[in-house]
Amino acid sequence: MYENFTNLDGCHRIRYRAKIKGMLQCCITALLFLAMWTSAFAQGSKITGVVNDEHGQPLPGVSVKLKGTPNGTTTNVNGQFNINAEPSQTLVFTFLGYVAQEVNVGNQKSITIKLQPNATSMNEVVVVGYGTQRKATVTGSVASVTNSEIVTTKNENVLNMLAGKVAGVRITQNTSEPGSFSNAFDIRGFGNPLVVIDGIPRDNISRLDPNDIESVSVLKDASAAIYGVRAANGVVIVTTKKGKKGAVDLNYSGTYGWQIPSYMPKPVGAVDFMTLVNEQLLHNVNGGQVKYTDADFAAYKNGSKTSTDWYSPVFANSAPQQQHNLNATGGTDNSSYFVSMGITDQDGFFKSGDLNYKKYNLRSNLTTKINKNLTIDVNLSGTIEQKNQPYQDAWWIIRSFWRQVPTQSIYANNNPAYLNNGEVDGSNPVAMADANVDGYKQIANKWLQSSVSATYNVPFVPGLSAKGLYNYDYYFSSNKIYQRSYNQYNYDANSNSYQAIANQTPGSLTRQFYEKPSTLMQLSLNYAKQFKGGTTLVH
Repeated sequence: MYENFTNLDGCHRIRYRAKIKGMLQCCITALLFLAMWTSAFAQGSKITGVVNDEHGQPLPGVSVKLKGTPNGTTTNVNGQFNINAEPSQTLVFTFLGYVAQEVNVGNQKSITIKLQPNATSMNEVVVVGYGTQRKATVTGSVASVTNSEIVTTKNENVLNMLAGKVAGVRITQNTSEPGSFSNAFDIRGFGNPLVVIDGIPRDNISRLDPNDIESVSVLKDASAAIYGVRAANGVVIVTTKKGKKGAVDLNYSGTYGWQIPSYMPKPVGAVDFMTLVNEQLLHNVNGGQVKYTDADFAAYKNGSKTSTDWYSPVFANSAPQQQHNLNATGGTDNSSYFVSMGITDQDGFFKSGDLNYKKYNLRSNLTTKINKNLTIDVNLSGTIEQKNQPYQDAWWIIRSFWRQVPTQSIYANNNPAYLNNGEVDGSNPVAMADANVDGYKQIANKWLQSSVSATYNVPFVPGLSAKGLYNYDYYFSSNKIYQRSYNQYNYDANSNSYQAIANQTPGSLTRQFYEKPSTLMQLSLNYAKQFKGGTTLVH
């Protein structure tokens, strides 16, 4: 058709173009009409309604959505709503603590529904103080999250895995540096909460293996009063897994992945850098004066000089990390056990590979029934971790990287035997990120945590039990810090010589040891009795 069109004379071409133009106008008009008709049809007819609770009282804030579409609304303070819908569509009503309900629109113009409470959620058992209660009987503010919800997020830090899963809990990760565990953690904006692990206040929640956790409960107000003044900022109660009756049940879980910077801007090249410097210098009251001449620009443009890429020698594009856990559960009528072993291995972003972290977790929870009234629980756990890094901290190395200029080479006179002295502040990030050049820090920590408890059910008072617990925890830290002295150089082209600049002089070796043993004893009486009105628990 294109050849036929090009072979036509002038008059025929004009008529041909007119026909094409007319056809296009008809098509565009038809498409616009179709779009308007479809839009009008999609609006549907107006549906009004009311949503009530199980007692017939209006429910405000109920989500009302058209199934399979993003369109929706919410009920007002009187439980009323209105929405446009087609007879073939379905309305979905959802509200926290209530069972979701779907209603087919059909020919209805007004809809009234009654949502039923989620009985399963209300019957969940949560840990409160030194005991447990059903959610329905809890009068204070308690939030709970289970293991299946925690492990859906893959991270080396349990606190990061809890982020966004417990209402009122704010968790901020300040850095993802391997082994740093630098989190800001609070409840409703107050200070650090008290963390209780298996009934004992402890401070290493971030080092727990997530596969060992059974549940996490957050006590936000008066429900935490049993812990006294230490619970002023709330309490986070972590319960680890217990054994269960049955044959040995082996479980393995593992992940392998890569961390990639979400946003890491790369510096500009030499030509752009010199242009920006000149523009900055010219923005002065007296007119300023340029630093780089046309000859400087020409040297980089014709290839006689090469712009320095500081990013690639300092940073890797990704950092691998892996986590593995193997646990076993089993037991008989009288004894049950949970045994777990986990490992975490994480690398840093430095190209040298000298920033890395390893952690090993061991846990054994044993429950034995001595007789029908006496039960013994023995919980043992151990954590070993080691962080390796260059002598300079990661943030200081990154700071040095940002202060380098692309017009200066990494090595003086491009000779790999002589590290260049930084033009801005004398630092060289390639040297600082290499433990073989500037030294290293080895941070090793160990936690041993143990507890033995005995629970005795008083035979002559049904529902009354006495519990005694003894806990011994031991934390030990052993660090080795080696500050190695090294030289950087300035090259003198006139004499073809290298001038040495000493760094970190004199060298030093530091050994650090720190230990923290702690013990805790608890005695408690518990009374649980079922009355007609429900369950009463007295501790």
